[in-house]
Amino acid sequence: MTYNIFLVDSPDPGVMAQALAAILQVPVKEIDVADADGDPDERHWEALVSCEYSYVQGNLSYSAEIYAQDSVPHQPPEAQLSAALAERIGTPVLYPPTEAPESAHWLVTPEGLTTRARLDESEDEDPSYTVTAVEAFVRQLPDVPVRHLPEVVREQKVVTPLTDAFAECVASLPEAERSEISPDAAEATRVVTSYLGAWEKLPRRAENGWEPSGWFPLDFYRETLGYRDDIEGYLRQLPGKLQALYRNYLDKVDDLYRELTVEDNDHVVANDKGVPVTHLAQKPWWWYRRPEPMPWSE
Repeated sequence: MTYNIFLVDSPDPGVMAQALAAILQVPVKEIDVADADGDPDERHWEALVSCEYSYVQGNLSYSAEIYAQDSVPHQPPEAQLSAALAERIGTPVLYPPTEAPESAHWLVTPEGLTTRARLDESEDEDPSYTVTAVEAFVRQLPDVPVRHLPEVVREQKVVTPLTDAFAECVASLPEAERSEISPDAAEATRVVTSYLGAWEKLPRRAENGWEPSGWFPLDFYRETLGYRDDIEGYLRQLPGKLQALYRNYLDKVDDLYRELTVEDNDHVVANDKGVPVTHLAQKPWWWYRRPEPMPWSE
């Protein structure tokens, strides 16, 4: 298994070897910790675990690629190894997320705090690596601003059981019925399925208290309502039976949205309060509902 990490402070190679030996449960003599620019003749190439490190510019000091051979019996997930390493060597460790974007790394401190960190890489020939924002205060990076990272929210996985059920119904249609769907209708079905999923994620997030971030940007909220707008146009392109099936699932998502929102009497979402009626293009009802409390409020 390969681990790719960054450290705020650079440890002594011997300390790094001791820590990895304890975490991966192998003898210290089976740990090869080496500078990537060092003498290859001094490497222990047969070691069970290799840690090749480089010193980096920016507010991080050290990057490392750790490789454990298949014969190493204990190979914890990257998050677990990073947390144990941070505790043992006394400096925060950053490791990449499993989802995009790569810029939003996980950061774990020696005290056990786990948060997200925006990691920027310069485009220089010798790039620097700088943590430019974190979602929780990190003592070892006192000058880094604490703020929400919208890119993290966008990539969060959200279950959409109603959309999944609709997709399964379409996939299970008899071959004769599927063959009657024109290419344009098939494309419209693909699009409305995607939009239904995006729409369903909104009430599902509200249902779960906007976890794990506990926050949701207003511009993302409006973007999702735009998908709901677009559904209406594509829906008219579906064959009658498929349209009725889709409408059944759409109504269920709409009902869930109504249940989890309140009347937006101040037009916070629609942002059209005070616009003269003669200039007001009335938006659909979903633009005049909002969560309570509003998840974009600090």
